[in-house]
Amino acid sequence: MRSVWRAFLGALLVVCLAATASAQNGLERFEKDIKPQLELKKFTYADARPLGTSGFILNNVVAVVPASEATNDKETTVKIEKLTVDELDFDRLKKNSKDDASPRFAKLKIEGMTGDDELFSSLEPYGVPKVPVDLALDYRIDPAAKVLTLNTLEINLRGQAKINLALVMDGISDKSDMGSAKDDGRLRSASLTLDDKELLAKLVPAFAKEEGSTAGELVGGALDALAGFAQMQTGETLKALDAVSSFLLDWKAPKGPLVVGLKPTKTAGLDDLDKIAVPNALSTIFGFTATYPATRAGAAKAGSKEK
Repeated sequence: MRSVWRAFLGALLVVCLAATASAQNGLERFEKDIKPQLELKKFTYADARPLGTSGFILNNVVAVVPASEATNDKETTVKIEKLTVDELDFDRLKKNSKDDASPRFAKLKIEGMTGDDELFSSLEPYGVPKVPVDLALDYRIDPAAKVLTLNTLEINLRGQAKINLALVMDGISDKSDMGSAKDDGRLRSASLTLDDKELLAKLVPAFAKEEGSTAGELVGGALDALAGFAQMQTGETLKALDAVSSFLLDWKAPKGPLVVGLKPTKTAGLDDLDKIAVPNALSTIFGFTATYPATRAGAAKAGSKEK
């Protein structure tokens, strides 16, 4: 009997070792299934290493996009200091996968992205320097439950501002497009964080000049519009509006991040926006919250008079 068990365990060990040896790591899967599909003139990286079976790290990436109508008939080059992919839905990104099915999950981070495309210098006319961009994306779609969970979508313009969005939506499947998502999607919760350093101080005067106005008039108009809405609000709604108004008042030098949240009492869609005019519906129906470290009580109702 003992010899039988030894033979069985030996055979099982051989099978496990063979399966492990034949399994591809994340970097091998990327280089075999994804990299050949990239419609790029050039795609190189200084070094790379796998992260388990569905992730990888690439350092000093250089991607050359061929000239096309979308690039104004000019080649463009994008450089990335570090690309970290923790997990990726390789099966949905393969060439022979279904065209109408989106990747069900992805968790990745791009650090130090620069480029010579017009997109990377689009804010220069407004006095915003061309700085490296960091991006982070972490989402998952549950096709059976039709739930999209966006853990983070973060854009960081180094030294200028960082924006982070997180949300959970019902009614979203791996086959949803923008049109169906707009009609069928129901928001369960959302959070938006704006951590501004210098961006607003540059953009507000530039936008005001384009409108033939001044920065003070532009911000004052926004504050007065909020004040008009705030007159009918009380309690938690008014506290949240005070936070937003205080952040706008500090646009030249914000004293910390503005964090805005939504958590409706029941999932909300675009057709629910008509309820926003109901007093305190922002908090009682939509679960609206806003926090800002330098919030001044009464800022919302005071409008531009607070300045």
